[in-house]
Amino acid sequence: VAMGELYLNRLKQGGGKVLKERKTAKDMYQLFETLMSENLFYYVFQPIVSAKTGEIYGYEALMRTPKEIGLRPDEILNIAEEYGRLYEVEYATFNNVLTYASQHLALFKDKYIFINSIPGYFIEGEDKERLVNQYSDLLSQCTIEITERDETTAEEISQIMNLTSRKGPCQLAVDDYGTGYSNIVNLLRYKPNVIKIDRYLIMEIQNDVNKQMFVKNTVEFAQQNNIQCLAEGVETKEELETVISYGVDLIQGYYTAMPSEQVISEIDPKIVKEIKDANHVRTAE
Repeated sequence: VAMGELYLNRLKQGGGKVLKERKTAKDMYQLFETLMSENLFYYVFQPIVSAKTGEIYGYEALMRTPKEIGLRPDEILNIAEEYGRLYEVEYATFNNVLTYASQHLALFKDKYIFINSIPGYFIEGEDKERLVNQYSDLLSQCTIEITERDETTAEEISQIMNLTSRKGPCQLAVDDYGTGYSNIVNLLRYKPNVIKIDRYLIMEIQNDVNKQMFVKNTVEFAQQNNIQCLAEGVETKEELETVISYGVDLIQGYYTAMPSEQVISEIDPKIVKEIKDANHVRTAE
C-alpha cells in the first residue's frame, strides 16, 4: 500500500500534465505498467437485484483505476492484449476481488460476487491452486462471467465449473447475451447458471417489438433449462416494468442501483416498491 501511495503521489505531482497530454502508445503503456506493477486497481460494486422482491442477489465487481492513472477498463484490456499481458490482468482481477471480499465478509454475507473473466485467459496452474486454497470459502459465492467468444474453449469452461470449495462450486454467467457469438448452441454447451441479456436489447424495450420477442424467447428457454435470466442496463421505470412483465429473474442497472465503492445492503425502497408493484400487475394478467 505504501509503495502504491508513493507512486500515486509522484503521478499527482506531474500527473495532470501527463493525463492531459497522453496521446502516444508509449504514454499509455507507461501508465499501464505503473498500474500493474503497483497493483493500483480498485473496484466498485453494482448490486444485482431480484426481479421478484427487489432484494439484493449479488454484486458485480467493476474494475477502476485512480484518476492519476486514468485508464478505462477497455483501454487496460486493449493495452494488455497488445503486449501479451491479458493473463496478468485476469489474475489481478480475481486476486484483488477475492482479497477484498475476504476482508469484508460481513458486507457480502450470502450474496453472489460476479467477477468478469477474459476469454482464453482463465487462471490456471499454481495461480489457480493458490487462490482456491486461500479463498476456498468464498468460491461458492462467486459467479464468473464470460462472454461468448471463440477463445472460450470447452476445457476452459470445465476449469471454471470445477472451481469448487467444500461449500460447493462457483456459478457461471454468460455476459452480453444477444450480441456477437450469442446462440442457443453455446448456451447448451456452456450450461450457465445465469444469462445476462445485453443492455442494448433492454434499452427502450417497451417501444421495440423485436427486442421484446428476443427477451421473451430467451426467458422461456432459460426457464425450461433451469437458468436464471438477468436484464442488464435497466435505466428507466418503463424498462424495469417491461422486463419484469416478461419474467426475468434478476435486474442490474443504474435505475435499480449505481456502482459504488461502498457495498450497500439494500436498494432504494421506492424502487423495491416499483418492482413488487410490477410483479402484482404481471401475476394479475
